This record gives sequence, C-alpha cells and structure tokens, in this order.
Amino acid sequence: MYSHIEKMGSRYHSLETHIWIHQDVFSIQWWTIVLLNALFFILLIILIDRSRILLISLAFVVNFIIVGLADEIGTFYDRWSYPHQLLIFTHRLNAVDFAIVPVLMALCYQFFSKWKVYLLAEAIVSAVICFIGIPVFVYFNMYKLENWNYLYSFIVTILMFILSKMILDFLRNKGKRYSH
Repeated sequence: MYSHIEKMGSRYHSLETHIWIHQDVFSIQWWTIVLLNALFFILLIILIDRSRILLISLAFVVNFIIVGLADEIGTFYDRWSYPHQLLIFTHRLNAVDFAIVPVLMALCYQFFSKWKVYLLAEAIVSAVICFIGIPVFVYFNMYKLENWNYLYSFIVTILMFILSKMILDFLRNKGKRYSH
C-alpha cells in the first residue's frame, strides 16, 4: 500500500512541477505574490521598533509559524487551496500571504501591547484580511475556498492573533525574569 501511495505522490509532484513551470512561474499571479510579500517585508523593516527589534522579529517568526501551520492544516483537509505558488518545493512559501499576515500580526503586537486595545486592533485587521483581502485573492484566482467561508477565516484569524499574543507575552515575560 505504501509503495502505491509513494508512486501516486511522485506522479502528483511531477504534474504539479509541470504546471508550475509551464503556467505559474512568472505569471501575473506569481509576480503579484512576489511583489505583495516583498512590500510587506519592506513595510516591516520600515516600521519595526528598533529598540525592540529582537522581540518584534520573534513576533514575525512566531506568526509565520502559526500562519504556516494553519495553512498546512487547511490545505491538507481541503478547506482551501492556492492555485498559484511562489515555490513548488515548500508549502510554507506557497501561500499568497506567507509574509502579509505574519507582518500584520507582528506590527499589531508591536503597536498595541495592552490586551483590550490589541483585541480591538486585531479584530479590525482580521476583518480587513478576511472580508476584503481574501475576497480579492479569491476573485483573482489566487486563493480558492473549498469547504470554507470568510467568517470561518475571520474566527481562525482572531484565534491566531490571540495565540500569538499569548506566546509572545509569555516569552517576553520569561526573558524579563531571567535578564535581571
């Protein structure tokens, strides 16, 4: 059984590579993925608080992991898919939003440290992501909802923001305790 699955996986990867090379790479959607993610990385570099650069960089990495895991789970269970991919050989960089959402989450963490204000800010950012950003990506065939909807995305994004802040506050507090 395993060898059959292995052969199917090999065939799938061959087809995926063929499609990527002949239809995806350097397409308008591919360039859009490159440019949007580059713009958000530049935005992070410009706006990052230099006095807390390690903490905010950690926030980006933690959020990159959280968003990446959520994307992995959603695509594995056929909740959504990404018809266009930046790179074929890694799922973490396939998503249209591999940098966009983690950058927004890191900047939210940077600018809004108190829980009440953070929750309000993350609700607004989540709404913009889920009710404006995702529909735009769906319209341009860069994101495909399978068994999913915008409200579910909103709820999951809110939960990702909360998890992120809990992890980062925990790490920050642990660091403070051991640095004195």
